[in-house]
Amino acid sequence: MSIPIPAKAAMGALAGGATVAGGSLVYKEMSKPEVTKKSVAELIKNLKKDKRLISASALSDPSWKATWKKYREDNKSRDSDVWGVTGWTKEESIVEKDTVQGFINACKDKISREIEGDKDPLFDQVVLYCTRDTLVIDLIAETKGKTLLTKGDNFQNDTHWKAVWDLYKKDNTSSNKWNLSDWSSANNQENVPASFADECVKKSQVKEHRLDQPVYTEVLKYCTKNA
Repeated sequence: MSIPIPAKAAMGALAGGATVAGGSLVYKEMSKPEVTKKSVAELIKNLKKDKRLISASALSDPSWKATWKKYREDNKSRDSDVWGVTGWTKEESIVEKDTVQGFINACKDKISREIEGDKDPLFDQVVLYCTRDTLVIDLIAETKGKTLLTKGDNFQNDTHWKAVWDLYKKDNTSSNKWNLSDWSSANNQENVPASFADECVKKSQVKEHRLDQPVYTEVLKYCTKNA
């Protein structure tokens, strides 16, 4: 039986519409922007300037002890922990103690995983459990051409320490910016006083991630040498 011309036209229109719709769907799929995944470590480096991945290997490291305690607290009510850490056990009372190697290994595994961005839950988990605050000492280490001075056995007579001590005295002829306890007598001395070196050590451990802050610029000026 032959199909009437109007019916043929309608069928053709339907078929054409299906083709267009299908083509549109394919186009939309093809036109979706390709998502570039990055490792959690790279995302933290780029997006969380106030944090640094914990790099210490000692189980007794203070940063690891703090995050291990936090992890155990957050998993206290669970029968099994979220990361399946080797060495984790369910505890009634959580106290700070040395971490376990399994926790450090879990962090190493998580930071190497690639995700689409900071909206992935893993990003926040790693920030919470595998990082510490950025310190001035980190910023100095990342400053090209500079090395933080260390308080060695003979720092008082070290030429590099003497150079920055002279600079501090020159900048403080009528003041004592760091409020050194023995300034009244030390400012006339050539040898570097312990109070000055101790202040360098203290300020290098201050939490800071911004390069325009006085605590960083002062440590850079008075507590470093050319690399």
